[in-house]
Amino acid sequence: FADPAWDMMLDLLAARLEHERVSVSSLCIAAAVPPTTALRWIRTLTDKGLVERQADPHDGRRVFIALAQEAADALIRWF
Repeated sequence: FADPAWDMMLDLLAARLEHERVSVSSLCIAAAVPPTTALRWIRTLTDKGLVERQADPHDGRRVFIALAQEAADALIRWF
């Protein structure tokens, strides 16, 4: 739909179904927009409770993003 938030949510849903983790940098690439725009969308989705940030226990510089349970359930119902 040419919307960065939608592209991110789809990428996160696919990762969830495949039991994979998605880093912030990977999610920025999936959004297909400039990194600053992608980071702004990640912040918006986090603020709205649609995604959650998870620190990497092995690398303090890395953060993973995951769909919140309610968002994942809603997307699965929609599909």
